[in-house]
Amino acid sequence: MNRRPPALEELSRLYSLDFYWHGRVRTKGQPPIERRAALDRSDGRVEYWVGLVERHAPEAKRVLEVGVGSGVLLAELRERGYECLGVEPDEKTAAWTQEQTGVEIRPGLFPMEGLPPVDLFLAFDVLEHSRDPVAFLTAAAELLPPGGRAIIQTPIDRDRSEPPFGKESKAVFDDVEHCYVFTDESMRRLAQAAGLEALDLSERLWVQHEVAVLAKP
Repeated sequence: MNRRPPALEELSRLYSLDFYWHGRVRTKGQPPIERRAALDRSDGRVEYWVGLVERHAPEAKRVLEVGVGSGVLLAELRERGYECLGVEPDEKTAAWTQEQTGVEIRPGLFPMEGLPPVDLFLAFDVLEHSRDPVAFLTAAAELLPPGGRAIIQTPIDRDRSEPPFGKESKAVFDDVEHCYVFTDESMRRLAQAAGLEALDLSERLWVQHEVAVLAKP
């Protein structure tokens, strides 16, 4: 865990359109939000994420994604017939993404009030930013029916390399943004504390982008 995480009241500014998507991502060598959808399609992420949904939640119809960024995944899922809703911390980012995709994106920090029940909860590269992962997953579980799924992509130390995550270690242990880094055992315990169960801990996009598929009993 990060012993000096970002202040809760600073999170919306940290992940804002101007500071984060037009500033900080550039310092990390990543594209701004306007070019992010094209990257996520070209490097295989969107295809992999859609595959996750099809493999692990084939019956899902209503989808909530927290931390949507460019909204490329929700746009793809909507094209495939899913009812989609997104959440993004910053109001300007949420408005921009909604305008670009036509998918409803609500501004605010998750957990938040007023979200509808869904069959599938998605959070890709988000849980490590959460100040309270138990509260985050508990809120996700409360939105799901029995049998509902949560698919979480986050850094999970599965290889036990030295340093953890190998050459990606510096990116993972980012004390400006990341509050927690996980193991499979901690994901099992988090799931249990949130009223979920770890259904599959074998999926991975690539190192530091490991996936936990959770189910509501």
